[in-house]
Amino acid sequence: MVRAKQSRTADLFAQEAPPPVPPPPVQAPPVPAPPRLRSLWYAAVFPGMHEVPEPEALSHLQRLARHAQRFTSLVSLEPPAALLLEIRGSLRLFGPPAALHARIDAGWEALGVRAQSAAAPSPLAALWLARAGERTLIEDAATLAGRLAGLPLACMAWDPKRLALLRALGVRRVGELLRLPRAGLARRLGPAALLEIDAALGRAPSPRRAFVACERLRERCDFEIEIVEVGALERALEPLIERCVSHLRARQAGVQALELRLRHRALPSTRLHLGFAGVTGDRRRLWGVFTERLSRLALVAPVRAAALLSGPLQILSGGCDEAAPLIERLRARLGESAVYGIRRIAEHRPEAAWRRVQELPGRFAAAAAADTVPADGDRVPRPVWLLREPLCLAADGTGTSPRDGWRLEQGPERIESGWWDGMGIARDYYVARHAEGARLWVFQERRSKHWYLHGVFA
Repeated sequence: MVRAKQSRTADLFAQEAPPPVPPPPVQAPPVPAPPRLRSLWYAAVFPGMHEVPEPEALSHLQRLARHAQRFTSLVSLEPPAALLLEIRGSLRLFGPPAALHARIDAGWEALGVRAQSAAAPSPLAALWLARAGERTLIEDAATLAGRLAGLPLACMAWDPKRLALLRALGVRRVGELLRLPRAGLARRLGPAALLEIDAALGRAPSPRRAFVACERLRERCDFEIEIVEVGALERALEPLIERCVSHLRARQAGVQALELRLRHRALPSTRLHLGFAGVTGDRRRLWGVFTERLSRLALVAPVRAAALLSGPLQILSGGCDEAAPLIERLRARLGESAVYGIRRIAEHRPEAAWRRVQELPGRFAAAAAADTVPADGDRVPRPVWLLREPLCLAADGTGTSPRDGWRLEQGPERIESGWWDGMGIARDYYVARHAEGARLWVFQERRSKHWYLHGVFA
């Protein structure tokens, strides 16, 4: 009885499962409504830049972007030959849009640069108009579709395969492209093409990356009296170094090279190049290189002023290299070319397997005191110290047999390479031990059978 009552009580609180809700029918995404665009974009296309090599074109485009920053703070690069400027925020300063448009165009003419320009509420619409050579100003986003309809498809700068497909469909103008069904366009051209069209018509956002000019260090110091001694010059330059360090610390940046210019009354300025082993903003490292260079300086004339210049500031890394101050002092004392790094090259010929570079590795402790390059399997170990030219080893001068007192310990390792550049070699390398204890790297030339010394182990 108790069990039945509990069962009936449980049934009182039981609820029926709700009927399944059918999923909504799949519908095609509607065309997004055009938002109220508050921006106004100016586009400039420089046709002559297409004939310039890519690195030079990018450098020239950056110089033009720095010129354009006098009209607006938001300048975007459109490589290889276009710039985009957001000018809505500059109208209070420069007047109505037509006046600002004409003023920017006059700037290109003053620079001697040929430009095609246009302005529109969306950046892509302005860029398409400028590419087509339509110098126009559109402020109403609702009229974008009609104003863009007559433009050729080439102004969109799509890849040739996509343009060829549209030409095969009989589409030559932007207006003809806009009249095609969206579902068919997405299937044939991909969703990215629809997104680009919507961005040009103001129906989708089109964010742009702002161009930021590389920040550089420029510090100057004018002296009250002319300085004729190096010791006095060193003391006078301390405030200049302090300002340099404060500038770098505030930006959490560093430099890898500085140029000190000492200005004289009648003679050209004296220029001192100060190189560092890595990016640094540390005062002790900067001052250490300064003092080393100044200690070897002979003033050609009294100094009236000094300036400190740098390349682009670089982000400081978290690591610290203990050997960097020593390398910088050696370079300042012996010269930039006297202290260098070595970069390995994927090459079998030992004399061609490395290259001298000015950059030094970031960590020297990892290279510890290892005497040989790590070997793969049973490969003969290789010394770090190689002779400039292999030295012939022969008691009789013929080189056909090694001198007395030598014993071959490891080898051979056959290296036969370089036939393609006319510097081919065919050698059998060995590790040899001299009677006095020296450990040497020798080889036998396979064609002439002569023996040569090529390296020395520590």
